[in-house]
Amino acid sequence: MKDNQQEIFPIVDEDGVVIGSATRAECHGGSKWLHPVVHLHLFNHKGDIYLQRRPDWKDIQPGKWDTAVGGHVDYGESPEEALHREVREELGITDFLPEAIGKYVFESKREKELVYVNRTIYDGEIHPSAEELDGGRYWTMQEIREAMGKDILTPNFESEFRRFFSKELGIKYALFFDIDGTLVSFKTHEIPASTIFALTQAKANGHKVFISTGRPPLIITNLGAIEHLIDGYVTINGALCFVGNEVVRCKDIPKEAVEMVVQDAQEKSYGLIVVGEKDVAVLDPNGEVDRIFRSEIAVENLDQAKPLDVVLGQRVFQLTPFFPADYEQELMARIPSCTSGRWHPAFTDITAKGADKGEGILALAAHLGLNPNYTMSFGDGGNDSTMIKAAGIGVAMGNALQSLKDEADYTTTSVDEDGVLNALRHFSLI
Repeated sequence: MKDNQQEIFPIVDEDGVVIGSATRAECHGGSKWLHPVVHLHLFNHKGDIYLQRRPDWKDIQPGKWDTAVGGHVDYGESPEEALHREVREELGITDFLPEAIGKYVFESKREKELVYVNRTIYDGEIHPSAEELDGGRYWTMQEIREAMGKDILTPNFESEFRRFFSKELGIKYALFFDIDGTLVSFKTHEIPASTIFALTQAKANGHKVFISTGRPPLIITNLGAIEHLIDGYVTINGALCFVGNEVVRCKDIPKEAVEMVVQDAQEKSYGLIVVGEKDVAVLDPNGEVDRIFRSEIAVENLDQAKPLDVVLGQRVFQLTPFFPADYEQELMARIPSCTSGRWHPAFTDITAKGADKGEGILALAAHLGLNPNYTMSFGDGGNDSTMIKAAGIGVAMGNALQSLKDEADYTTTSVDEDGVLNALRHFSLI
């Protein structure tokens, strides 16, 4: 038996609005045309979950265990209609009460789906279709945990189940937070009360809290309200990572690259912050460093900056030049040993290649024995891109750059609209 490759699917936007149609073959042939599907996670009252086994003739993930019910929405059909049809066809069930718990975009090498996720509790008889399925059974949460990552379950099921049912699995996450625009509001320069509450609850539930910032330790001065909750730090965009007094990762910029950027800043008279192993130096010929850092971002401790020659005698971890984005590409071409992460229109952060937030998260996870699949990162700026991609789940704030939202697994509300709280509730971590 084979799927009907000429079956017509609706093509939709990310809100689910139908904008066209295409065949199954076209949708699964690498076109990445977004098409809707429905999923039903079926639990019994003991808390076990029913999974179906995909037949070996399936064109996607043959032979693997998958969500109890999963199927495409036909052209001209609503997701609700499709769900009831698929449940009837695949499991022979008509008397169930579905609960819609969310939707998201799933993308693989072959296709891109808008997934409508539902759950139900059901203890009645199940009659899996002999034509569409290769049987099915209930799994305990222990069995699910042991099967994950072993090519037994479909990747779609694994990622979706971690996303919506981490509490049922008893999974504890390592949560990584950017500071400015994520934990701390650009408007008030404070951590919202809802965020403090959310992180306190997350810690109480056994999750770990980490900072992942472009700031060097000297100017991390705005986390007093949650400092007691923090388990470790990725700082200077991943160039310096530590837990307590133990340095986990330390990566400096080649000396020749530092000298070139410093000379360029002096010749062209733009602002530059040089972050050394122990100290920070500030070149501010036009006052833009002081204006932006002090007035817009409320950075403290820059008055403790040391003379440039003192800092250049140390290993340098980061250079923060104040110039527009159109000059960034020209400069970076001259220092191929470095990478750039811009999170503000006025400046960018330059670190050594391999020093970024994503690598920092992976380094801390390896050091602490944490499963990278159970990491979750939160960010809003361009320098958060690598950690959004590296974490098991990447969350973009509502105030994030659109490019970051496009890369994220989930977009929450803004920092000033309870974004962290809403995201942790969405993923059932609190």
